[in-house]
Amino acid sequence: MLFEGIILTCSTRIKTERTAAAIFHIVSGKKSIQTIQDIRMFELEDFYGIFKNLPKPVFDKKINELDKLGLLQEKEKSAYDITKSGKEWLERNSSNLPLDYYNGLHYSNTAEVYNERLTLLIQTLTNSKKSNFAFIPVIENSSVEKWVKFHYKEMKVHEARLLSSIYNELRSLLRHFSNQEAELFVERLTGYRNYGKSINQLADKYQMTNVDVKLVLTGMFHRMLHFIQQERDNYKFMSFIINDIFHTALITHSANTTYFYLKKACTIEEIAQIRGLKYNTIYDHIVEIALYDPDFPLTNYVPKHYQKEIMKAFNATSSFKLKTIKQLVAGDISYFQIRLVLASAKNLLESGD
Repeated sequence: MLFEGIILTCSTRIKTERTAAAIFHIVSGKKSIQTIQDIRMFELEDFYGIFKNLPKPVFDKKINELDKLGLLQEKEKSAYDITKSGKEWLERNSSNLPLDYYNGLHYSNTAEVYNERLTLLIQTLTNSKKSNFAFIPVIENSSVEKWVKFHYKEMKVHEARLLSSIYNELRSLLRHFSNQEAELFVERLTGYRNYGKSINQLADKYQMTNVDVKLVLTGMFHRMLHFIQQERDNYKFMSFIINDIFHTALITHSANTTYFYLKKACTIEEIAQIRGLKYNTIYDHIVEIALYDPDFPLTNYVPKHYQKEIMKAFNATSSFKLKTIKQLVAGDISYFQIRLVLASAKNLLESGD
């Protein structure tokens, strides 16, 4: 049910502006300029990267199911719009869909590391307390293992106190969730002589799909991180776990490099030459920067009378499709300028200008 709710919610905002593949790229966290622009344009930042290893065939199968059920309808090739029945389904099931748990743009990377560090720490400390050092780690991530090994040297003399802190902080965090969600989370943990249940086992027990189990757990991690960030004094141990990786990555690394040169007053031509990239790639970077920089100097790239013309066309069509807007503006206005104005418009609308 949760997977369906996420796809239908994304479809509600995107409509037929993009193909279904765009939703897949958002949910799976594709690191492309187009996807970053899409999550901003269609206000889907919360769902970015919430299921990084989602198999494409699983996604495609779900799209087809929703189409056959009449909740989605293919309007153009691979472009689906939510139907009246789909909207009614969302309204009917909204109370059972914890969509507000997600904050993918901010937490997708942090949540993964938080989960693995916490899981391995609990397994390590509970086994160490019982003098069992021959256990098999449930987390197979070399960087996480190194982190735990490094900090365990300091932790081992305070095992009892630290385990008590973990217990109390987790208990406090889990109060923000339903009983079933809390049970799902706890049953996934591994301790001394007690291995956590697999995704398959949890799906069978709670009569859920594997995809929904993973999405519920991901949403819980995002919500936990929100409370940890807001109440660091109450979650000192949890804050320690993520202290070195708690950050917000708003733009891609490549765009950030272009941003560095722009701040040095380099021209597009100069940046392309320095970086050995095509002009269009630099244009993509500039559009991405404009999405997140409220002080972006739009007039340097698009004269004000062109900005007004582009916005007039956008308001008349209510569409982000570049081709549709291009047909209504002066011929010498480029696609790059249209994209740039639409990107900057998001910031202008949010600031109330």
